[in-house]
Amino acid sequence: MLYPKPSAITRIGLTQFLLALSFVIWLVFFPETGSNFAWPIIPKESARFIGASFALRAFFGYHLWRQKDWMRLRWSRWGNFAFLAVLFFATFWHINEMNWETNIIVAHIWVLAYTAEPLVLILVEPHNQESKAPVPSELSRGPILPGLKNLFMFIFVAGIGLGGVLFMNPEFADTRWPWPILPFDARVMAAWPVACGIFAATMYFAKDWAEVKNGVETILVYVISLFLFWVFTFSTFDPARKNVLMFGIAPVILIILLGYYYWRQNSVKK
Repeated sequence: MLYPKPSAITRIGLTQFLLALSFVIWLVFFPETGSNFAWPIIPKESARFIGASFALRAFFGYHLWRQKDWMRLRWSRWGNFAFLAVLFFATFWHINEMNWETNIIVAHIWVLAYTAEPLVLILVEPHNQESKAPVPSELSRGPILPGLKNLFMFIFVAGIGLGGVLFMNPEFADTRWPWPILPFDARVMAAWPVACGIFAATMYFAKDWAEVKNGVETILVYVISLFLFWVFTFSTFDPARKNVLMFGIAPVILIILLGYYYWRQNSVKK
């Protein structure tokens, strides 16, 4: 019998799914109203980018809500904490820039959500040995392919590097970004590459495809959302800015590689 997911995580997952889905709808489809979000997100490219990134959180939140077994979620533990830690520090670093006057409700929802979630998760996530048990032989989907492990290593290095620049030196990141980005927006944007990097590092040490399959799906959702963002926003980019084409090429390469290994892993016979 697999170790059951704590019931408190079901409630966290449902809340995360609903919040993230609302952020996707708001910021992707109504980016011109980003100035009225929890903080003023300017320009609209940043609003769309953050909204598209929240597709990862909506997908992941759905699985936190609906998944029954901890074994299929434990790949996410440290990456989820990393994501929430980045948002926590970014929020309190720029808390004076929040929309306390123009949208006090959403500002409070953001601060409360990204203060409470990381702290509650510390208390409710399982820490015992039973929760770390290997995948039962009858549920095994075979070992993780060496090529996929190498891809996890690359995502780890690239994710932490990109997230580090966005968070620690947003002014420099702005000089390499396809559109102008403000420090608060940049530090929030850092949460997703950092999370994906830690997700990938955790999956690198996993033993069985059964416990990381959903993790690969989650990173795929993120890079697909970034590519779609680029496709629908490309025409608004200033061609004089840096990395306009690379912003679309990099997600395509990751989609191809992750999609290939996802297919290969599902084709492996135990």
